Amino acid sequence: MALSDNASLYLQERLNSIQHRFSGQLSFAAHNLATGESIQFDDSRIYPTASVFKIPVMVEVYRQYEAGLLDLSQRVTLQSGDIVKGSGILRDIRAGAELTLADLVMLMIIVSDNTATNMLIDLVGGIERINATIDALGMSDTRINSRIDFDFIGDDGRRLAVSSPRDLARLMQLLARGEVVSQQSSDAMLGILGRQHYLNQFPRYVQYNSYGPELGEPQDVWIGCKTGALPGLRADAGLITLPGDLSIAFAVMNEGSADTGFGFENESEVVNGLIGWSLIQYWWPKDIAGDPPLIGSPYFDQFGLSHHES
Repeated sequence: MALSDNASLYLQERLNSIQHRFSGQLSFAAHNLATGESIQFDDSRIYPTASVFKIPVMVEVYRQYEAGLLDLSQRVTLQSGDIVKGSGILRDIRAGAELTLADLVMLMIIVSDNTATNMLIDLVGGIERINATIDALGMSDTRINSRIDFDFIGDDGRRLAVSSPRDLARLMQLLARGEVVSQQSSDAMLGILGRQHYLNQFPRYVQYNSYGPELGEPQDVWIGCKTGALPGLRADAGLITLPGDLSIAFAVMNEGSADTGFGFENESEVVNGLIGWSLIQYWWPKDIAGDPPLIGSPYFDQFGLSHHES
């Protein structure tokens, strides 16, 4: 386990315990943007991204918007031929419905809508346009290989898209710094990521009400992320803001899990959540905010963590 020099022995033991007990391969990268400290494990390893590749699709939409090539208020009509199976809600909406490009981006990110994703890929001019922007951002480990086509992808997620935790965590750092397209577009994209419905991976064990901001409830943390899931594989990339203007850019990816199902207690999701629990606890500013808003997990015993839970 490669940690920064001042990472505690406690954290190193904890992360090692998770990694050794996981049935598949696990990698992650996390950066504390306030202190500059980074913690990573095998972060250059290339994984299938599953739906996390939708973040670069969003980036390309905003790049073309700022270039005057797209109008986010432009309306498009949902055609029956647009419908893609899998995640999202447009598969259940009648053909003929009109949506703006902004609507499609929101659906692609917050409910991982596959139909919206393919519509946006086509609207920006195809995957090569997106890959060119990925290259310009210096994301050499990342490549989109196809639209969402399950007949083509089959059982090989790499046919859809690949990346590394190193690349994805760097992208989240750039967004946090306002360096993706522009400060305004970076902020807009983070705002969309912050409306994410699926918080079942890295922030799994955080006491967080995603509806809090709109209900006027104060939150100790802010979370913006995008998850991905395929059989035996999970990925999550995002940004978590803690008290004291402390932000963590992260990406965690795994594959090869013996648990190939999609139940709520899926091993891959639990493991990504335990990584998140560990890193948030490590970086939580207890001197100004008290104990972190984390919940316990019944999987502490299984992953050898109960003896150093807190």
